[in-house]
Amino acid sequence: MPPSSVECDERSLPWVARRPGRWYALLWLPLLLLAPVVASIQQSHVGQLLMLLLLASLHVATVLVRYRPEPRQRADQRTEALVAVSTLVLVGYQILWNEHQVFLYPLLALGMAVGLRHRLVMGFVGGLAVSGAIAAGFSSVSLADALVFAVVTYMSGLSAFLIDRLLETTAQLSATREQLARAAVLEERERFSRDLHDLLGHTLSLIVVKAEAVRRFVPTDPESAADQARSIEEIGRSALGEVRQAVVGYRETSLADELDAAREALATAGLQIDIEVLAEAGELPKPVDRLFAWVVREGTTNILRHARARSSRILVESGGGEATLEITDHGDAISVPIRPGSGLIGLRERAEALGGVLVADREVDGFRLGVSVPTHEEGRS
Repeated sequence: MPPSSVECDERSLPWVARRPGRWYALLWLPLLLLAPVVASIQQSHVGQLLMLLLLASLHVATVLVRYRPEPRQRADQRTEALVAVSTLVLVGYQILWNEHQVFLYPLLALGMAVGLRHRLVMGFVGGLAVSGAIAAGFSSVSLADALVFAVVTYMSGLSAFLIDRLLETTAQLSATREQLARAAVLEERERFSRDLHDLLGHTLSLIVVKAEAVRRFVPTDPESAADQARSIEEIGRSALGEVRQAVVGYRETSLADELDAAREALATAGLQIDIEVLAEAGELPKPVDRLFAWVVREGTTNILRHARARSSRILVESGGGEATLEITDHGDAISVPIRPGSGLIGLRERAEALGGVLVADREVDGFRLGVSVPTHEEGRS
């Protein structure tokens, strides 16, 4: 189901259903206090009625403070103070009247489950259930009554505690889902940015080189100039199709295609190029093949843009669980830039994602761009 549908279904739920923790703890308040309040009114016990209303007020305050949007530590301090006051009021009520335990103890257990820190809840609720059961057993001289009292009290606190933890877990999962969604969007933006840079940077550089060739050939060789112009047109159309495919995320590139494109582009620029492929393990895995294709494209683009190279060499080796690609050019090393641009940064990220490493550095008379990637399953995970 699409996310939008899930969000729509959540919004369509009743308001109470979307806040189960708060309303579960408050829902039992009138049910548990109905009998004691009615009895105190019938017997005209004003003091008893006031203490019951005080207990109700403390319980409501505990629940409302617990679910207020404020730091949890501050809320814990306030709710624990309210639970302590509620306990004192209940103890005083039992000392004065010694009745209605079966209603008031579960109410206090609910307050403890909501108001105490998680690591303290079940200990206090269990102690409350045991102490209340002992008191009820002595007063009624009935083991069954004591056990029923203990179970009712303990289950009241346990159910509220579990619902409260479920709400927290749900909130954490929702926050995690939002973080993952944001991370996925950011990752996709970075991927698209790398792809677009690799695609357009190479294509535009190739168009510039061919346009310069057209300008050189026009005065002396119009036919060659026309051929180069047609090549520019084909490159432009191909680039337009690749951009459209990149937008929808379906564009693929292969090492063989990029090697052919590099040979043509560098030959057009007047460079002598030597491409040597030494593959001892057959075809490269698809992720490695795509990475090497991008490296060839970026390396060719950098040679065309920045290097005053006279020759270039591309070497591909595969074997022993590792594949290596190296692009070197020989010319004016001073003109070779050493600051990593977005293209090299993107390639390094791609290589690291496959467990490999990318190196770009100067040599005595040129520049070297190399990448080494494991070809076994662990390297591609």
